Amino acid sequence: MERIASVDEIPTKGVLFDYKEGPFDEQGILVRTRDGFKAFKNECRHLPMRLDDREPADIWDPHGRYLVCNSHGARYRPDDGLCVSGPCEGSHLKELPVVVKGDEVYLETDKIGGFFNV
Repeated sequence: MERIASVDEIPTKGVLFDYKEGPFDEQGILVRTRDGFKAFKNECRHLPMRLDDREPADIWDPHGRYLVCNSHGARYRPDDGLCVSGPCEGSHLKELPVVVKGDEVYLETDKIGGFFNV
């Protein structure tokens, strides 16, 4: 397991973090949910592009309700990663395994193949 952030460090809009998936450098987003925390790979399910690939590089819709792909307009629920509108409606963001221990949030690296912090 590798630390992503302390609970107090995670802003309302979440935090981006880098990790390894096999030999590949990837980016995830850790978000607060009604039930705690969820992490997802920062990649649209329509085409393999980061959600914040284009300007404005904001991953949230203007109301802060959905994660949104700036390239394709897909909107994802932060509680479960379900795409509720857009070209990949019905699909889910790839969830990353996280665990909270004390006041720290960790990525379960043994379930994805590695992690590094930037």
